[in-house]
Amino acid sequence: MSVVPFAAWSERLNDACSSCALFRTAIALQETPSTQDAPETRAAPTGTVVTAWRQTAGRGRFGRVWVDRATMGLAATFVVDRQAAERLALAGAVAAADAAESVLGARVGIKWPNDIVVGGRKLAGVLIEATSARALVGIGMNITHPSFDGELESRATSLAMLGTRVDRVEVLCLLVKALDRALVASDAHLVEQFLERDALRGTRALFSTPTGPVEGEVRSVDPMRGLVLRTESGERFLPANSTSVAEWGEKRAAQR
Repeated sequence: MSVVPFAAWSERLNDACSSCALFRTAIALQETPSTQDAPETRAAPTGTVVTAWRQTAGRGRFGRVWVDRATMGLAATFVVDRQAAERLALAGAVAAADAAESVLGARVGIKWPNDIVVGGRKLAGVLIEATSARALVGIGMNITHPSFDGELESRATSLAMLGTRVDRVEVLCLLVKALDRALVASDAHLVEQFLERDALRGTRALFSTPTGPVEGEVRSVDPMRGLVLRTESGERFLPANSTSVAEWGEKRAAQR
C-alpha cells in the first residue's frame, strides 16, 4: 500500500466534493485535538468537510474518548444544516458502513445507534453535535491499526486487522460521497439500510440510561427513536437520545 502524502489530501478531498450534492469544499489540517472543536470547523459554512492528518484528542458519544493512535485512524467532521440529531446519526452510520464495505468487499454491522462493528468489534463511530443553525457530523474509523491494547483488544478492530490495506484518504473520499448520498436519501431508505445491517436485535445487552443500568434482550430497533428491550420485568422502551450501550456481545453473554 502506497501512502498518499498529506500535501495531496486537500486536492483529493476537494475532488471528491466536486461530485457531491451537499459538500462543496474540504479542509485538511495537519494536526488538531478534535475535528469537532477545530476553529476551522467552528467557522466553516455548511457543506464543508474538515479532516486531520492526526487527531490527538478525539471524543465520542456521551463524552467518551476516541483513542489517539497517531496516523492510523480517520477523523472527519461534516458541517451540515441543522436537523434532527437522530436522522443525522442514522445517515452517518449508514454512510460509514457503506464506505467500509466498499473497501472490505463484505457486509458490516451497525450496533445501534451508530457504531460500525465487525465480529462484535468496533470499527467506526459517529458523533452528532449541533449549534443554533448548523450540525456537526463527526465520523472516526480505524484504518491501519495492527492491533489494540488493554480493554480495546477485544472491543476494537481496523480495516488492516480485517485484511484490507488501504490509504486513509481513499476511505475519506468514499466516506464524503457516501454521507452525501445518505443525507439526501429518504428516511425510509436510511431505515432500510440500517435494518439490513442491524447487529443488536436479538442479542442481550446492558444499557446506560438516566435512571440507571437496564439489561435485557433487544426485541426491536427503531434507529431514529430507540429500541424495545425485553427485561425480567417485561418489555421496556429506551429512547435514542438518552441511552447508550454499556456492554454487549459475547462478553455479556458469558457473564450470565
